[in-house]
Amino acid sequence: MKSHPGRTDRLAFCRNTLLNKTRELKADYILVTDLDAFSTAVSAFLSNFQYNIDDWSVMTTASSGAYSDLWALRTLSDSVMNYDVWRRMGELGGAGKNHCSPTEIRYLVLNIHEKIIPIEYGLLEVRSAFGGAGLYKLNSTYGCQYNGATCEHVAFHLCIREKNQGRIFINSEFRLN
Repeated sequence: MKSHPGRTDRLAFCRNTLLNKTRELKADYILVTDLDAFSTAVSAFLSNFQYNIDDWSVMTTASSGAYSDLWALRTLSDSVMNYDVWRRMGELGGAGKNHCSPTEIRYLVLNIHEKIIPIEYGLLEVRSAFGGAGLYKLNSTYGCQYNGATCEHVAFHLCIREKNQGRIFINSEFRLN
């Protein structure tokens, strides 16, 4: 795709194409997945509907191990995981900027935030997350598009929250295998 040379630009273009088609079909929900990583039990998927559907706009997956999709993750807190982890690693890893090894930088920026979310935790509200799959109420996506400038999910989710007053959660029972 010559007009979308960057990986996240291509992902955003493809996700927007599918999102627009889903809107044409007037579906109630859309399940967006990374097909290279998506595998879940039906009961895990159905756990999204045990919560009042008026209380959520997006349910994203947790994982059976430590949560590792930190590029898409933006917490409600301004001080915890509300930044682009890969940009931060690049900033900290620049020549002559610090005395940390690449291993120390990885720990400080990534590993410290890779937490196991217990299956019984319930819902964790966030500004953005993905984890390999997200179930969206389609009406919460109107006026929003994916953008590949950084992780394609971040701008999309911030639009859902700001423009449509949507609420986004990591559902600890909606797990990838």
